[in-house]
Amino acid sequence: MSVSLRPYGSNSPDSGYIAWTPVPLDVVNSTDGTTGTLRLSSHSAAGSVAKVVFLQGRDQPPQSQIDIDLPAGQQRTIFIAGAFQPGQRHNGASVDGKDVTVEARWVSDPGNVVASVDIMIRVRRNANELSDKARGDFLFALAKLNGIQVDADPTPGPGRGIYVSDFVAMHVEGAIASEHGDSHFLPWHRLYLVDLERQLQAVRPTVTLPYWQFDNPAPNVFTEDFMGAIDRIPRDSREPGGELDSGATTPPARFALNNFLRLWQIGDVQGIPRTARFNPQTDAANGVILVDPNSGRVINFTLADEDATLKLGGGVPPENPEKATLGSSAQPPPGFARMEGSPHGAAHMSFNGRLNNVPTAPEDPLFFLLHCNVDRLWARWQSVFKRDDWNDKRSYPYQKAGDTAAAWEIIDASQWPWDGGTSHDGDLRPPGTRKANFTKSSLVANFPSNSPQLLHAIDPYGYHDSKHDLGFGYDDVPYDHAQAVTS
Repeated sequence: MSVSLRPYGSNSPDSGYIAWTPVPLDVVNSTDGTTGTLRLSSHSAAGSVAKVVFLQGRDQPPQSQIDIDLPAGQQRTIFIAGAFQPGQRHNGASVDGKDVTVEARWVSDPGNVVASVDIMIRVRRNANELSDKARGDFLFALAKLNGIQVDADPTPGPGRGIYVSDFVAMHVEGAIASEHGDSHFLPWHRLYLVDLERQLQAVRPTVTLPYWQFDNPAPNVFTEDFMGAIDRIPRDSREPGGELDSGATTPPARFALNNFLRLWQIGDVQGIPRTARFNPQTDAANGVILVDPNSGRVINFTLADEDATLKLGGGVPPENPEKATLGSSAQPPPGFARMEGSPHGAAHMSFNGRLNNVPTAPEDPLFFLLHCNVDRLWARWQSVFKRDDWNDKRSYPYQKAGDTAAAWEIIDASQWPWDGGTSHDGDLRPPGTRKANFTKSSLVANFPSNSPQLLHAIDPYGYHDSKHDLGFGYDDVPYDHAQAVTS
């Protein structure tokens, strides 16, 4: 064809994966091509509702189709994005692969498609609503990172893949303070999720991290075919069988014979110990009832639902500027960061097993579905209150030295373990290959010296700087085209 369509300006098959954020589309005409007006539109595959929108500029209104003048031998760059369609499955995102085609026709010859490119609107979707193929692709990629032999390619062996050597080892005791206990908890974990998701996509490009919406029942998540069938235990830790246990005596989740997680292993330990303090087939997660070992006071650690979480506020309350470490007697983190306690912490504590203990939690892959929902809630909060400008203290409170005693909490601080140095709170070396080795993308944001800063996580869709687009989205968090700026 004399005309070619190149998302991200690339001919790579990987360029066909976009989210809600506008990305450049190069339209190239050969030197011997037609000169005229080209019309671009999108066509959904059978059974799909996915569409794209077109924009003359990144900050221009979206259109269902677009006309561009294209002389022979010339190139034009416009922008495309997934079309957010409320009420459709996944709000119009792709279900499990490339299911929408961008087509180009000369206005003078509308019956003839002169160029096309297949697209997947690839966003993070509700784990309870995944198609069989999407669930299978995710489990395949996850098992591959664990070192499980899922195909003919050689692997290190179960429990010895990069999931264990790098990603489990990022969330250990020595690094707790640089990842938890204040407003940096949210951006650090966003970077952590993106790092892993890019690894998964290197195995299967259709994969995104699914989110477990823990304040709603998720019967399709806790099955032998997906994240494991599990037993129910008492919510009150004082009752027999309800004692807190990080995995030593907790029975393992049960998996079908064809589920790769049946072979899940961390080091030499096989299986995923996990029981639930709620009925995983009918109920939402609900936290735990504890007894304070110091005062004897009974604590009903409940899980805040989505509405209550968003009502934590639109910024940093001026009457509560203090920062604090969770578990101390000081005030909780400011503003929305209080969600680290509930719903985040309450969701973790709704289980027995590795998941309820910070240093071991990522050993259970459900950790990443839980944290994906935490990040989705933050993304929703950012969208509702317009809190994606990293220069705004209401988006992130610690803008300069003196705002906080912890250097790694300042907005432009490079983050462990990708910063090429050692842990800020224990001289802990970067695990595995993580030193200056955040997983690179060939198409969207990478970081100076391959070491992200907190500010890169505040504006992940590139509203304020297109170079910050991290390449992900959520099926229920639309991109606000009116908010975009040229950069």
